Amino acid sequence: MKLNFFKMTGAGNDFIMFDNRNGKIKNPVELAKWVCDRHFGVGADGIILIEKSEIADFKMVYFNSDGSFGGMCGNGGRCVAKLAFILGISKGKTTFEANGKLYHAEIIDEQKVKLFLPFPQTKKLNLKLKLGKKFFKAHFIDTGAPHLVVFTDENSIKNIEKINVNQLGRKLRYHPKFENGTNVNFVAVIDNETIRMRTYERGVEGETLACGTGSVASAIASVEIKNLNLPLKVKTSSGEILTIFYDRNKSQPEFVSLEGSVKIICEGTLNYET
Repeated sequence: MKLNFFKMTGAGNDFIMFDNRNGKIKNPVELAKWVCDRHFGVGADGIILIEKSEIADFKMVYFNSDGSFGGMCGNGGRCVAKLAFILGISKGKTTFEANGKLYHAEIIDEQKVKLFLPFPQTKKLNLKLKLGKKFFKAHFIDTGAPHLVVFTDENSIKNIEKINVNQLGRKLRYHPKFENGTNVNFVAVIDNETIRMRTYERGVEGETLACGTGSVASAIASVEIKNLNLPLKVKTSSGEILTIFYDRNKSQPEFVSLEGSVKIICEGTLNYET
């Protein structure tokens, strides 16, 4: 079967994108496992399908590279908004459906896309998680995907760059406190308007170069726990900056915005054996 695809990156998160409004792709789980393999496929953190929606311009469906359903993906949401614009599915501003919720996005310029996510309803701050004989202080926020935020200064970690994210992140990702597992973000405060973040992503099962929903969770925790300023810049492992903003003056903001770069790496045709 021939499948047209786009490979895109949002601040370092890379995705294989498909226009599946015709319903041609029937088994996205196996497709994700194959096409995301960096040796035998194209290579990516996950795949994103554009599908028909009865309540929005389109529906976004995201699968991680291991074939697991990804729920919402912030950088993926920015990429899919840009692709929908390129394909003529939407205009400069769009509303799309993902994981049972509505999201809004805006094309800022040729490089940047801003995504508006519903402000998280689920927050559990100041958790104490036991790993072996050690306790970790952490903060859990669901931004459309579950995220644990671990501040380095709260856990006597002197240098965020020296953390073995794959090892420690995996242990926290599978902590029994989280029934379905969680993503894990390690955060260091650089100044009142900037943080450094490294993320272990479930489904990818390793550190990724950036994470949109993780950046949002880390920013919210940084504002509420560390009293940092908005808009807040998040320096990712790709070196790119994601910018987070919400109205702190409201007790319960409606949206939180995520802004950063989006690029098309390549496009082509896959010879996919179903």
